[in-house]
Amino acid sequence: MMLHSLRMWIVPLVLTSVSLCSNVSRATAKTIYPFIGNYRTTVNITPISGNVSQVFEVGLSDDAPYDLGLYKGLTYSVIDNKGNLTFNNNPEVFGVQGFPLGYIVFGDGDNKLFGTSDASASVNFDNLTAKGSGIVNITGGKGIFKNGISTLLFSEEDIVNLGSTTTLNGLALVSGSIEVPQEVPEPTTIMGAVVAFGGLAVGSFAKRKRTARKQH
Repeated sequence: MMLHSLRMWIVPLVLTSVSLCSNVSRATAKTIYPFIGNYRTTVNITPISGNVSQVFEVGLSDDAPYDLGLYKGLTYSVIDNKGNLTFNNNPEVFGVQGFPLGYIVFGDGDNKLFGTSDASASVNFDNLTAKGSGIVNITGGKGIFKNGISTLLFSEEDIVNLGSTTTLNGLALVSGSIEVPQEVPEPTTIMGAVVAFGGLAVGSFAKRKRTARKQH
């Protein structure tokens, strides 16, 4: 009878341990958030040194998901005599110092994405239009996008308004998916819970054993 009771306590303990350990392995999955948004864009290009310019961009969307209907970005560009623009978030790449690094931020509420962009574009000075494309490297986030990473694609078409600050007004399509790792319980925490459960089980069995002896 005592051996049978002991087995009844040990088997559930072992099964609980295996189940908890299995849950740890399953909890390492990522959450994938598909993303696509159409943005109305305004890009202001201000010369700062030679053919190097500082570029501020704002985009507004009515259909972007996850409350990411606004993005703001800073980057830098150089233009050649054919109207080809190359962008980089680090102005020192273009030989200019003393300016902040570029960035891009999606969202102005609880959910946000942080990163940088890498792009190129071409300007047609005959009809004053521009086309560009590139990637947005997402390196972090806030809200449901905490620790999120992604490489989003974008393409853009603009109308060019020349001046001391050149302004581009157009439409941009941003698409891709954002990966967010789930929080994983520490293995030591799980094993601690198993050990504690085991201690309670053994203690309860010993108490039942003493009670049975007194009754006899």
